[in-house]
Amino acid sequence: MKSWENLEADDNLILSTHMTKGRQGCKIDKIVVHHNGGNLTGKGCYDVWQTREASAHYQVASDGRITQLVWDTDTAWHSGDWNANLTSIGVEHADISADPWMISEATLDNGAHLVAALCKHYGLGRPQWRVNVFPHSDFTSTACPASIAGAQNVAYMARAQAWYDRMTGATAPTPTVQPTQSATASSAVNVLQDTYRVAVDGLNVRDRPSVSGNVVATYSNGQTVNLDHWGTVADGYIWGRYTAYSGAVRYIALAPADKSTWYLVKA
Repeated sequence: MKSWENLEADDNLILSTHMTKGRQGCKIDKIVVHHNGGNLTGKGCYDVWQTREASAHYQVASDGRITQLVWDTDTAWHSGDWNANLTSIGVEHADISADPWMISEATLDNGAHLVAALCKHYGLGRPQWRVNVFPHSDFTSTACPASIAGAQNVAYMARAQAWYDRMTGATAPTPTVQPTQSATASSAVNVLQDTYRVAVDGLNVRDRPSVSGNVVATYSNGQTVNLDHWGTVADGYIWGRYTAYSGAVRYIALAPADKSTWYLVKA
């Protein structure tokens, strides 16, 4: 994204067909998330939607690159429900696997960041599932958005909320019941010190174990990293740690907290 604050996408490939100019006076009050059912780029979506009667405002590719295909001020044909189309922004996400459906770490991070930016820009409030962020399946009979409403939902929404908090300068809501010392300690996990191979596309490295940590590097599928024994659970993810050649300590997400998929495997 060239600018999260101003919603300037990496690329603009604006459709002139299979969308509707304007919003008939309606206000944007929600975001609807989708998955491609395949691994498409922004150009791939643009080409498909030349002949298919569908469209969405944004596409998040497997490398995290974001393309705008319908201007926010116009109506994309994405939800299967006309009233929902008039009042929503549609965000598509590329899949990196089909059995099961799964989006990459880069897609998850930038998709969630885009959701946060949209929520901020349109005054929708902190991203909340089925409050201002909805699955496509809520509006028509479909399994879309697959993992974003399933195995990766907790991680996706935790990431969106963390980005929103960071963008607005807000702090996360304080729990009604403060965690006990034992509950806090349970966030620590043991990681087997070893060399691991990245098993996903675009795995971000951060300067602290949090989705709000600064991204300092990105590993590609097949690259290796030497983790030490330290680990923790935060922001919906299990985090590991390593020391970079510069001597700086770096953190990397190993898996969602529910361990539904692992981003690294033993080399």
